[in-house]
Amino acid sequence: MIILEKWLPGFRDRRGSGVETRSSYSKEELTSRLFDIKRRGWITLEKHREDRDGGLGNTLEDLLGIPENNIPLADYGSFELKTHRNTSNSLISLFRFEPRPGKIIPRLLKNYGWPLEKYGPREKSLRIDIDAAKFCERGFIAKILPELQRVELHFDRSQVPKKEPYIEWLKNVERNVGLGDLNPIPYWTFDDLEKKIRTKIKNMVFVSVDTSKQGGKQTMRIASATLLRGATLDNLLNCIHDGCLQIEFSARTHHNHGTAFRIWPRFWPNLYKSVEKIIPN
Repeated sequence: MIILEKWLPGFRDRRGSGVETRSSYSKEELTSRLFDIKRRGWITLEKHREDRDGGLGNTLEDLLGIPENNIPLADYGSFELKTHRNTSNSLISLFRFEPRPGKIIPRLLKNYGWPLEKYGPREKSLRIDIDAAKFCERGFIAKILPELQRVELHFDRSQVPKKEPYIEWLKNVERNVGLGDLNPIPYWTFDDLEKKIRTKIKNMVFVSVDTSKQGGKQTMRIASATLLRGATLDNLLNCIHDGCLQIEFSARTHHNHGTAFRIWPRFWPNLYKSVEKIIPN
């Protein structure tokens, strides 16, 4: 398949924010700035960012003088900034993207969810990680269908372990919807995935940070940084096919965390054409 190489949307100024912004960095300037921030050591997060998702990235954005997770690099284009806690073997969320058709997650949760009693007697959970390499323990798998130009989610009861709690869960699934394949089939089109790559992760500055509580306050320091260039749809599909990339459904009755496409950092070379460590550990 042929995928046109296109840069991400350009830099947008955060006017009136009081934050000094940069129109662009050279790669050398960005590396130098990150090294400066690394040398500062532990940095205290503002109170409103201490326990909030995105607080680490927002803090780093302000230190770099960039708005909206978007770093413009001269001669390279625009790069998404992603900040992640430096924990071993943890998956990195690339983006969240619900499958078609619309409102399919509530239907899956109703028919295939299982009790989550810690949140109440009527609460259900649907938390599964899937790829195309193997079935997950609940019998779900991703299938890549070039002839239909899409990635689909499928269910096969024969792949579910014949032990509890799965036996009782299958009985509930049978009562709800039967034990055949999913109907309708959830899916992502190749075109939709290519657009998501182009607008979210085509190029990325991935910054790993250490975190700590010091004096009752949340702090962070840069551990390493990697410049990632040229994610493609072909590579994304290959990662799903090989099990390098997981599609995570994380929903419960009163809260849907969203469907996340996640990868282990050791597989960056499988997704990106260029992987360059600019700040070593």
